[in-house]
Amino acid sequence: NDQGIVALSGAHTLGRAFKERSGTVKEGYGSRNGTQYTRDTNIARNDNRSGVGMAGGRSWTKKWLSFDKAYYDDIPSGNAQLLQLSTDKVLWIDAEFKKYAQQYAKDQNKFFEDYVKAHVKLSECGSKFRPSQGFYL
Repeated sequence: NDQGIVALSGAHTLGRAFKERSGTVKEGYGSRNGTQYTRDTNIARNDNRSGVGMAGGRSWTKKWLSFDKAYYDDIPSGNAQLLQLSTDKVLWIDAEFKKYAQQYAKDQNKFFEDYVKAHVKLSECGSKFRPSQGFYL
């Protein structure tokens, strides 16, 4: 449903795209091929420590190593250093999508709550668990 689509889109708060992998961006591997947010000099970690792993690419958010509501803040900003696919932009164009995007921009806990539900639904789509009570470790 629309709510699930918008919630799952928020997973783009993590990670980047690379020219060599998807071809959707011009930025590639390495710090000199990144944006200001994906170079090895940027602090993207939630603990504000240095280290981004492999530098480069283009991210959807400024702090792309932190899972939070930043996607809903950063995408509508129009920041040219951030990745904005048409599937991201439509969340602020389509009226049904927009109401959820705006809600998540205001309320991180609501985003987390809805993201968990949508992720579980997607992950278990069509799954049959045997035994029915599942497995426990």
